Amino acid sequence: MVTCRSQDKEPDDNITDGLINTTPQDGISTAMYDWAQMAVTVTISRKEERQNSGRAAILSLLDSKKKQSEISLMELLNNCIVSGRITSGASSSIGEFSRRVGAIDGSALGPLPLSAIIDANPSRSRTDIGGINPSTYSWWRNQIVNSAATTYAGLKQEVVDLYTLCSKGSMGAPDLGICDRLFWTTYFNSLQSQERYMRTDERTVSMLGSSQNLAVFNATLVWDEVVPDVDTNADVVDAIGTFTNSTLYFINSESMEWIYDAETNFINTPFVMPENQDARTSKILWMGCMATNNRRKNGVLFDVSQAIVS
Repeated sequence: MVTCRSQDKEPDDNITDGLINTTPQDGISTAMYDWAQMAVTVTISRKEERQNSGRAAILSLLDSKKKQSEISLMELLNNCIVSGRITSGASSSIGEFSRRVGAIDGSALGPLPLSAIIDANPSRSRTDIGGINPSTYSWWRNQIVNSAATTYAGLKQEVVDLYTLCSKGSMGAPDLGICDRLFWTTYFNSLQSQERYMRTDERTVSMLGSSQNLAVFNATLVWDEVVPDVDTNADVVDAIGTFTNSTLYFINSESMEWIYDAETNFINTPFVMPENQDARTSKILWMGCMATNNRRKNGVLFDVSQAIVS
């Protein structure tokens, strides 16, 4: 359970010089989020065990299979969090993104994605973000900037605009930015006038501190290959649509909750051999959710042109 504070009343209502306003104030609203469960399997057949006989060989094979399964589960979790799935069709502009659905069980849902929590249409009527409908409650809406930039200067101004919108009020400013690769490279190129080249030894030249992470004030800017185009609803994971615009999310970690079950955080279950198979199978399990207690502290810059070159 995550709680969030509504702020429909002006703070000046409580300034007093003797008389205290006894009108009931906005208090605590409860945002409820559902747990999500994920699993991948690790299977080793008797044939594989015999072909890799010897204790060291068997352990090495099992370790490789476990590592491969763990990477698969991490990729699945990343797809759920960063991308989600488009539920209103690729033909609809600024469509609704929601939780990913299980391949076998259609009622199984992954964690809420950024594309839903930080919606490009923040006043959209929906009840899956903590059970609070932003169409009814304006304080439960994230920040947005619909890009119109055609130059590096215009893009940087929009980035600053979104950053400051997310910085209003308590809980500070965003500390993380997640974007697609083309946005990252475009923003990197916009900083060319601020590049500093330093020779650190006879063979090495350091540029912008030799870091792959850019900074927007106190926010670290990173890119992820599955960030969707939320303007045209293009989705890499499901191969929907064509990417024509870029997207940037600003995240305030103080307002975003990453919750997991301590007993189901990438745990390995014992190997079991089914009655009708000559193989042993173990499962790697994860259970948790992603939630926010203050959507207003997060924002999205979308419809960013990928043709900006100067």
